[in-house]
Amino acid sequence: MARVTVVVTVLNEIGYIKFLVDSLKKQTKKVIIVDGGSTDGTWEYLQKQRGIKAIQKVGNRSVGRNFGMSKTNAKIICFTDAGCIPEPNWLKELAKPFADPKVQVVSGYYKGLSKNVFEKCLVPYVLVMPDQIRGEFFPSTRSMAMRKGVGLFDEKLSHNEDFAFANLLKKRGIEFYFAPKAIVSWFPRKNLRQAAWMFMRFAIGDAQAGILRPKVKLLALRYYLFFFLIFINHWFVLLAIPYVIWSIFKNFKYVKDFKALYWLPVLQISSDIMVLFGTIVGLLSKV
Repeated sequence: MARVTVVVTVLNEIGYIKFLVDSLKKQTKKVIIVDGGSTDGTWEYLQKQRGIKAIQKVGNRSVGRNFGMSKTNAKIICFTDAGCIPEPNWLKELAKPFADPKVQVVSGYYKGLSKNVFEKCLVPYVLVMPDQIRGEFFPSTRSMAMRKGVGLFDEKLSHNEDFAFANLLKKRGIEFYFAPKAIVSWFPRKNLRQAAWMFMRFAIGDAQAGILRPKVKLLALRYYLFFFLIFINHWFVLLAIPYVIWSIFKNFKYVKDFKALYWLPVLQISSDIMVLFGTIVGLLSKV
């Protein structure tokens, strides 16, 4: 097996960085953590850690990942993100497929590490649930690996840059190998404000990268028709009722808690609004 190095970017992650570092140190001594200019003690913590290479490079995640890759001669680069905890066999499972010289990119998997009902409700809005996996599984830097030289992240993109990178690789004809046992646990956002900002940031990133997902087009059409019908007759506002019921029905199976009857519709509408707003912001920023 070729040499493997893990590259991680962090910024102000003092609350979670210990979990990530402890997990990685148990799996390998080849870890590069690039700090983007933390001011909360994260950088000071990293400097004290043995068994990892901590370097500082001010910039977004794309800048940090590209810089981290430039600091290793390893043939295989594995990625995870701050706010994640790799499972004990994560690196082994993620690197295993590269025994086949044809494999260029490996997509690992991730699961939510939820502590309350709100976080449980948020997970299916952010992660791909196991029963939703269809066809080729696009990589996310929460759990991803590739051969060095496959490509670099677009340093102009500060939001959702890994999805843009995956789309670029796909346009080049690169296939993604799925390693379902290469799992990291992800800490969801703690409140609605943080979740709303995350939804908007993802949408901004897609728009800036020139990616307009079919779901976003459908979402825009859905709200256009809804408000158009209300303009014709205000009784059409009752159409919101089946939409709320649908938002509960599609994700309640992942939560199974009566408090989800409130949070699932709130997250659905919040994500709708922030995705539409973020898409507009992203498009305007390109002008």
